[in-house]
Amino acid sequence: MTLRPILPFLCFSLLLPAGLSAQDSDLPLGLNLPTADHLEGWQPAIRFTHRFTESAKGNSKDLYGLDGGNFPGLGFDLGIAAVPGLNAQIYRTADGKTVTLALQERILNRPHVRLAVRVERFDETIQRTTYAFGTVGISGAAVQLPAELVAGAFTVSLVPTWLSRTTTRDQALFTAGASFRWRFAESQSVLAEYYPRPSRLDRATYEPGYAVGYRYQTKGHRFTLLATNVQGTTAHQVLGGDYAGGPRPPSRWALGFNLVRIF
Repeated sequence: MTLRPILPFLCFSLLLPAGLSAQDSDLPLGLNLPTADHLEGWQPAIRFTHRFTESAKGNSKDLYGLDGGNFPGLGFDLGIAAVPGLNAQIYRTADGKTVTLALQERILNRPHVRLAVRVERFDETIQRTTYAFGTVGISGAAVQLPAELVAGAFTVSLVPTWLSRTTTRDQALFTAGASFRWRFAESQSVLAEYYPRPSRLDRATYEPGYAVGYRYQTKGHRFTLLATNVQGTTAHQVLGGDYAGGPRPPSRWALGFNLVRIF
């Protein structure tokens, strides 16, 4: 998957000076799950995601999966000043040529508890086809409620999610992802996320998913290096449990990263 069309744009955005307001707001993105953070006013941000498809374990000759295939994604987020706490997002990933449109509103912001509601529309723009592992070219919606409990440097969150459909069943699904964040230094954090296997899926065939990562941040940049056994980045890809045949076994994790630029 070539990145040449977007690399000049990405590099240019990284060279621009960071705005001071980036200290007071953040993009509502963990590793793959949304957070209760938000961008202030009309503040824009660019997100770039990258997932390697080849597992890292046992692939030292392929530079631990870095020589294999990959799925990049590019998104644009914007604060909506007319409605305090409201953010809009458009995101496109090469995985399934998926386009998502989302609105997220922070509805509760207390010193130790935060809550947001997120509505997302996803469209896989490739031709609709059914394979043994599921259907590609699907469209649908997701509603999520990122809820966070904050205790100093630690943040624990639960993300109840409703999906209108998944790749193997044309019916709605309720599930929930969980995450943990530890900001052990002013500019550094450790993150972990868990994506349970929905009970309707065969336990012998499908695995639960996870992601762990390290984040370094400056005023306007967030760089996150992660390892995960799931392939996708969107709600229906990581929480449906059956996307691309489901998560790999836990030992077959692959590398990836997120890069966010807040202006």
